[in-house]
Amino acid sequence: MKPIDLTQPWGTATPPWPGGSSPIIRYVNRISMDGYGQQELTYTTHIGTHLDGPMHFDSAGRDLASLPMEKLFGEGVIVDISEVGPYGIYGPKDFKGKVEIKKGDILIINTGFHKHWHTGKEPDELAYFAKHPGPHTEFRDWCVDMKFKMLGVDCGSADHPMNTSIRALHPLVAKEAQKRIGKPLEEVFPPEMDHMMHKLFKKPLELIHVENIGGDIDQILNKRVKIGAFPLKIIGGESSPCRVVAFLEE
Repeated sequence: MKPIDLTQPWGTATPPWPGGSSPIIRYVNRISMDGYGQQELTYTTHIGTHLDGPMHFDSAGRDLASLPMEKLFGEGVIVDISEVGPYGIYGPKDFKGKVEIKKGDILIINTGFHKHWHTGKEPDELAYFAKHPGPHTEFRDWCVDMKFKMLGVDCGSADHPMNTSIRALHPLVAKEAQKRIGKPLEEVFPPEMDHMMHKLFKKPLELIHVENIGGDIDQILNKRVKIGAFPLKIIGGESSPCRVVAFLEE
């Protein structure tokens, strides 16, 4: 079994969600002075490859320490839908005929936008967070019917950027998105749909997801694999940077 790392590199240059704080890494002990090295890390929980836990959108949800390993590891698929393109709206049809998808799977979505990560092949921070494709209600309902265990995306959000705070934060981008989509954004993504994928965190579904996936994802597109997402086991933790690994049968 071959492990494939799906995690983006993490450091002080890692871009936060727009409006957030960048990580700080500093030494508090040095080998030259203390005989050993130790660092202090300061960061928000939604930076780099990270797991959005239930408490992120459900105050009554489980914390990270309460999530069993069975929730974070299992059979799944990596599906390439990069043809959908900037601002595109994807649905179940975009996942059909590429690889077998089973009920209860972990579904990792390759939009192709990991290439715009700051260490990617085509770095573009604005495109990465604000121009990636995203889902509509048909996809959300399909996820519910399929009882997926967990989702993952290789971009800034599991929701369409125009269905998040990005729309208000970048009005020129929103204007471009509306032109591409061909309808008023208020009509396509009304207020009651805001962050609709994040609202699936609540029980009984508890469909949590990983954002900012990347790493070597291009090596295993449209394949069935075992997938694990491993966040810190934080008591009271709502989300955490995590290591995501796909395990490919050789």
